[in-house]
Amino acid sequence: MNKFITFEGIDGCGKTTQINLLSKYLDSKKQDNVIVREPGGTKISEKIRAILLDKGNDINSYTETLLFLSSRSQLVNEIIKKNIEQNKFVLCDRFTDSTLAYQGYGRGLNIQLLNDLNNFATQNISPDLTFVLDINLSESNKRINKRNIDRMEQSGKEFLNKVKIGYQKISNIDKDRYIFIDCCGKDIDSIHFSIVKSINERYKIN
Repeated sequence: MNKFITFEGIDGCGKTTQINLLSKYLDSKKQDNVIVREPGGTKISEKIRAILLDKGNDINSYTETLLFLSSRSQLVNEIIKKNIEQNKFVLCDRFTDSTLAYQGYGRGLNIQLLNDLNNFATQNISPDLTFVLDINLSESNKRINKRNIDRMEQSGKEFLNKVKIGYQKISNIDKDRYIFIDCCGKDIDSIHFSIVKSINERYKIN
């Protein structure tokens, strides 16, 4: 068992907020942890991120997938792998499941092929625990529209709904790894409490 924890969900679901809260909690318990994000997290990966999210770029689904995988490969090799080996908590904002949800269920690419490509890009490194934060589409759109949307976020409601359904299906694959949290009608603190409870039970921090 490693301490590699990923957070997934449609745009605007609150992943970043919950990751930061969990990191602060782990700090309070003297648990070494690092935060990384996808795409990004390294010098090369951040350059790829800029290409992927630039609304001025017309990128097809295949190129998009390969760019995400390239960014992920660099992040794994440069940061994630060594921190796992040092037994640190690695908190990752999106990982392989995002490719399955967005490029697989959202864009319609072959799921098994994406699984194989993910394994190749990550050197078969897999999260020990994945939180899937679920919100309704109206709330997602409300949160997204409050900011300067990027290329992925402007894909539309129909696309986002396919991604949402994809995450629901993915979270049913392995009940030991995936924790699906229905965030509808819940405040930030109650969601954080649920996450901390799961972390404490799994890693025996208290």
